[in-house]
Amino acid sequence: MAEQEGIIRFAYDLQAPETEVAEDALFQPLRAWRAIFRDLGLVGQDPARYQGLGFGNLSARDPDREDEFIVTASQSGGVENLQQQQMVRITSCNLERFWVDACGDEPPSSETLTHAMVYAADPRIAWIFHCHSPAIWSRASELTLPCTDAGVAYGSPDMVGAVAGLLQKHHSRPLVFATLGHTDGIFACGPTARDTGGLLVSYVAKALAARALDENEDA
Repeated sequence: MAEQEGIIRFAYDLQAPETEVAEDALFQPLRAWRAIFRDLGLVGQDPARYQGLGFGNLSARDPDREDEFIVTASQSGGVENLQQQQMVRITSCNLERFWVDACGDEPPSSETLTHAMVYAADPRIAWIFHCHSPAIWSRASELTLPCTDAGVAYGSPDMVGAVAGLLQKHHSRPLVFATLGHTDGIFACGPTARDTGGLLVSYVAKALAARALDENEDA
């Protein structure tokens, strides 16, 4: 059984926003890629998947305040058309204390500290897309994807450490990797939204092509 989605494992302080938390230059590309991922079933909410809870989250680093980023809110996967109120600005993180300072109307994504660690580990990374793809995840080895260990739970200190080690080992950007301890979990990260999202979609195509080939061989 898949581990339950949406549990926030860190402490946080959430302040009400005085203005919109995400400028259009970040919000609109993120919103557009999220719409693509929803159409592909990589982000969303489905009563038949993950106990019916929302899945998937996206973030973007603020180029003017590089220690800050915007991320979709916890359990916002089921929202069809993303709005500003489903965005949260992360103003600071303490990875050792597992603490987040945020500004927004709703709590930040349960994967916020994984996003924070990726941004802290590599200044080249400006976009992170976390999706759920059974097709890619089940073929991670066949697709030669980097992976975190199956014993590492999502949103945990172990996951933060595992992803840090993975980024140090694999230097190409954009990068797609699988989290084997987080059922169907796939991350894509890179310097631009286009390159990051495009690489993720290319892996969807590769995985679906491999599945079709397997089905033809079994027919």
